[in-house]
Amino acid sequence: MRSILFIFLLFIIGGCAKTAPEKIDEAIDLALTYLTQEKCQKAIDVLEDVGPDTDNPVYIQVLASAYACRAGYNEITFLSTDIPTINSVAANFMKSLSQLSLSGETEKDSDSYNDLLAAMNTLLYVDDNQPSYTARVSKYGARKAGDMGVQTLFLGLTQLGKFINFYGNVDSTGVKGAGAANTDEQGATPSNCFLEYTEARSITALGVLAGTCNDMSSDNGHPDLSFAPASLTATKKKMCQGLVLVTNLIDILENITLPSNSSYGSITTLPTTVSAFKTSIIAADATLETLLDTTSQSACETLVADATEFGNLQYIYALLFEVGLP
Repeated sequence: MRSILFIFLLFIIGGCAKTAPEKIDEAIDLALTYLTQEKCQKAIDVLEDVGPDTDNPVYIQVLASAYACRAGYNEITFLSTDIPTINSVAANFMKSLSQLSLSGETEKDSDSYNDLLAAMNTLLYVDDNQPSYTARVSKYGARKAGDMGVQTLFLGLTQLGKFINFYGNVDSTGVKGAGAANTDEQGATPSNCFLEYTEARSITALGVLAGTCNDMSSDNGHPDLSFAPASLTATKKKMCQGLVLVTNLIDILENITLPSNSSYGSITTLPTTVSAFKTSIIAADATLETLLDTTSQSACETLVADATEFGNLQYIYALLFEVGLP
């Protein structure tokens, strides 16, 4: 009789045990509750305790939202405050991004910057391959991949604003190189270029630029993007971060269908803007296309370990960031 009762209890306990998908769904619901209360870390903890689950797009999106929450990002604020300020005209695009509500950065790799990067990487690196919008469509279907694409687009524009603001050393109005000396990791002579270019094509292109960075005999690159031997590996990594921010935005905008919705502002015309950026850079030198098609951080770092590709990356920076933020 006792044996029968013991087996019955085991059956009841086993029948009540939650399956892995049920645990994931429960964690998602609890994380969403935490996010409505702005308890970002609790949302991260509850999801990471049961994950990762890269096969569940809802899990991925909510975890990305939790990291973005910890970065101080709020999608409602982005839609209501930031989107109206984004200018999709090529000559004004990067300057407008540098003025978004979260763009202000005073240190390299701030907690907010790293958390926003973690949010983006959660959405992008859903397998071991190079991030790709079409791959996400294949894995999750068009609707979910589209949702993930819009979320990544908003986060990517915010993160690119941070990158441009800090490494462009902009002032409060978005003017490159106008940041104050001895602040925001600047030295006594503030930088007026993203890089202190050593590559011949870059120097030639900048020489005809009617802007802040046009003479490498006297202009200064950002101190945290130094080409000094002890700093070069870290600089290449950070330059790749800037590149793949742009290439993943291009990949999304080339493939997504954005809604004709007034709340999206000029973002609906961004596909034309970024396509023009890419086309003009490739027209300057077709060998730049390899890097412009690279959406993986690790793949970029592998490529630019080669001196020729590192020269190509410098040239892309000159044509993209210096010309884009003259």
